Amino acid sequence: MDNLILVGCGNRGLHHLDAMQKFGTVPRMFCDFNETSLSQLKNKHKSSMFFNDLNDLIKKIENNGSHFAIVAVDVVNNNKVALKLLESGVNVLIEKPPGLEIEDVQLLNEASIKNKVFCYVGFDRRFNPYLTKALEIIKEEGEIFNVSGEFNKDISEWIGKRGFDDNILDKMVLESPIHSIDLINFITSSKLVKISGFSRRFQSKYRTSFTAMMEYENGSVGSINSSYISSGRMERYVIHGRNISIYLDGINSGKIFYKSKTYDLKIEQNLSSTEIQMKNFLDFISNKQKYFKGATIDDSLNIYKITNKMFENTYNET
Repeated sequence: MDNLILVGCGNRGLHHLDAMQKFGTVPRMFCDFNETSLSQLKNKHKSSMFFNDLNDLIKKIENNGSHFAIVAVDVVNNNKVALKLLESGVNVLIEKPPGLEIEDVQLLNEASIKNKVFCYVGFDRRFNPYLTKALEIIKEEGEIFNVSGEFNKDISEWIGKRGFDDNILDKMVLESPIHSIDLINFITSSKLVKISGFSRRFQSKYRTSFTAMMEYENGSVGSINSSYISSGRMERYVIHGRNISIYLDGINSGKIFYKSKTYDLKIEQNLSSTEIQMKNFLDFISNKQKYFKGATIDDSLNIYKITNKMFENTYNET
């Protein structure tokens, strides 16, 4: 695709590339600061262009039509790269997290508006086929009034890992649990009116426990819990509607609780959340559909209002 750019060719970028290729698409341009990452792709994609300097890429596309970049670089540089592209008039789909502070996200939002380009965030849980089916079923019975989410990991896996400094390690709710917060906001589909939250540094010098309760304008409530001293990865959601509840075990299975009976949540879709998001994005930028259904950078501002409440009320282990 001539107007498609992939910035970041490490593990995160390759994950997006795999999803693109499933639909017969390869970016016209690749960019990575690491020459080794680029060299591994050059032999496979000889019709594409490769850059190890973002400024060179921007000069190449300047005044040369509309372009769309997927930004999937390391956490430290993610926001900086996306901001530079937006300021250069490039549309962006940025990997999470879009920043480490709410001010970082505000800069992306302002640059998007000023330069009349879009900025979306890769919260692909919105496209999860189990979630899509769950919402379809539960909304048939009426409104959703309560959503809870949980995302747990082990922080020890990240300590000493390249790109994860003390600042990032102290805000690990922005690593994977940020997906859960976005999903709760997405499911409730209403304006945030009240947030309470706290975090705790437990068994670590870094925050390892995160909790928040949210109230929404439509009367629904949401809650999120996350622990980074879990013995393994755990992700789950419970959605309550009128006379019906649905439990999602991660993003790969679910149960329906309806009129005192339990049913397996079954889907006919065999694509992953990332693949469905990519298909939607590719259809959007090739004008096959009018809108991209993903999260906007403006949606992300609400996430950071919640995480800021957690950070403001931090308790240290005594």
